[in-house]
Amino acid sequence: MIITITMNPSLDYSYIIPHLALGETNRFAAPVQSVGGKGINAGRTAALSGSEVLLTGFLAGDQGQLVAQYLQKEQLFNVAMQETTGQTRHAISIMHDQNFHTEIVEEGPLISDQEAHTLIDQLKEYVAKEDVQLICISGSINSQNEFIYLDMLKKIRTEISETLPVFMDVSGKQLHNLLTSNHYKPSFIKPNIPELAEILGTSLNTKEEAFEQLQNPLFDGIDYVMISCGSQGALCKMKDELYDVEIPKITVRNTTGSGDASVGGFMHAIVSDFTPENVLKYSMACGMSNAQHGEVGIINPKKVAEFQKQICVKKIQPQECIA
Repeated sequence: MIITITMNPSLDYSYIIPHLALGETNRFAAPVQSVGGKGINAGRTAALSGSEVLLTGFLAGDQGQLVAQYLQKEQLFNVAMQETTGQTRHAISIMHDQNFHTEIVEEGPLISDQEAHTLIDQLKEYVAKEDVQLICISGSINSQNEFIYLDMLKKIRTEISETLPVFMDVSGKQLHNLLTSNHYKPSFIKPNIPELAEILGTSLNTKEEAFEQLQNPLFDGIDYVMISCGSQGALCKMKDELYDVEIPKITVRNTTGSGDASVGGFMHAIVSDFTPENVLKYSMACGMSNAQHGEVGIINPKKVAEFQKQICVKKIQPQECIA
């Protein structure tokens, strides 16, 4: 079983319009509506891939009840969300002007340290009863504690398991504080190039520049580092090996959730014991398939299989240059 933790789920609305006119009235067709939040999106992809998935996290207010109903209707996973105060957020994604991607995202309910710790206590019960193979903590959290994700990881490592893989697709100060910890590191991270530059406090604009940072000491102790490079694919550290992943050009409908789908595919491939090369191919193919859907975290297995054949995974040495 894979358990995903989504601290800040959302009800997502995806709009597509040829041109977004700022300061003017823009009329849209009805949006594609789906439940989002990085952990939910990744869990959806993993479930569609064949993994057993349990969704945990927080939902709030009437909006949260609606989200819970939608998740149950999907009949893809088990759902064990906790209630909190406030309202679960909305997230609006607009694809416009030749694949420009604009997002309007609400802050979401405030989560206390005690609530976060109680959630981890709940995980103990699942790990004790179920064959849990991986825990994934993904996405933002509205918290006053910039170390809350590190605190959660520490609690997992000290009270649940020292070895259970813990994937963490998070960003900003929360990720920085994870990486600078001397004692607790996640098993997997997936920054894109701008996020990587922010973490390192430097300027990174190209895949080549990102590759030079793939063995940064900040990543020591992390089994899997995937640097998302958009249409250029990805750079990956898989334990002691480095890989350059190139993907073909495809027709894109909506890129929202594609990174999350890649994480979901990665999780499924890891618990299914794929080879490193096939883990990367499957992960990237899931992200590509999702980009052709309006919904988030949705994949087409036939397209995933097709894309896997078109993805090039090259093992590279530290001294090599990216072509």
